[in-house]
Amino acid sequence: MLDRRTFVLGAAVTAVAATSVGTAHAAAPPAHATGAASLGGTPVTLARIDGRWALLGDNGSVRITTGLDNADLVDLADDGTRLVAAGSLAGDPVAALWTSTDGVTWHEARRLHGTRSEFTAVTGTLALGSVVRHERAAEVRVAVRRTASGWTTTPVRGLADGLLASALATTPGGFVCASVDSAGTRVHTSADGVAWSELPRVEGVAVRGLVATSGAVRWFGNEIAGSAPLTGVVGGSPSPAAVPADAKALGVTGARSAWLSGGRLLTTAI
Repeated sequence: MLDRRTFVLGAAVTAVAATSVGTAHAAAPPAHATGAASLGGTPVTLARIDGRWALLGDNGSVRITTGLDNADLVDLADDGTRLVAAGSLAGDPVAALWTSTDGVTWHEARRLHGTRSEFTAVTGTLALGSVVRHERAAEVRVAVRRTASGWTTTPVRGLADGLLASALATTPGGFVCASVDSAGTRVHTSADGVAWSELPRVEGVAVRGLVATSGAVRWFGNEIAGSAPLTGVVGGSPSPAAVPADAKALGVTGARSAWLSGGRLLTTAI
């Protein structure tokens, strides 16, 4: 069975690894991968390989990164000009964000202080996470918004504590967020990233990607019992996604959904 933590922290994959910056070959399979983003028009994800983070492209490229040595990453997004990675500092977790313009060289952009916490979902302008207990179970929601002066802590209302955000996306009217529980996924929408209201649930599915399209919210994920790749719209019925049966949902970038299949980053048109 694939539980909530599997999807929030990324699915295990097999892929070609790199031994230096730039495309290379050989080494061990990555331990897990984050969400998906677009870099110069190429869909990418970050994956852990031999204790280092590597940038994987859907064109088969693999590049080892710098600046993420102490990062425990969970999600990845872009704002049109740079990549934003979300997670926590390794060890005793402290929520943090990192940014990069080339996907290889990364710099810490924001961290929370004084609490055990982690960010688990991010867009180019909003990151959601939680204060966590010692067993790393979610306790209290935390959020930061990007402003002209940097990433600033913001209040959150209407999102249930005790759940980790597994997907976050912008919409024409604001944001939409997914949080996985034992029976499926709770979906919320917000105009400002502060006050959230609940949409219909997605039963039996761990949602990892969201996108607002044609007046609806489309989701991508895997069946909780059985792991089949599924897609659908919030309020509708799920259907098989047009990807291989072993594909694990990573997220959405632009007009493409992102999956890990056969050890490679795979994207399909929405």
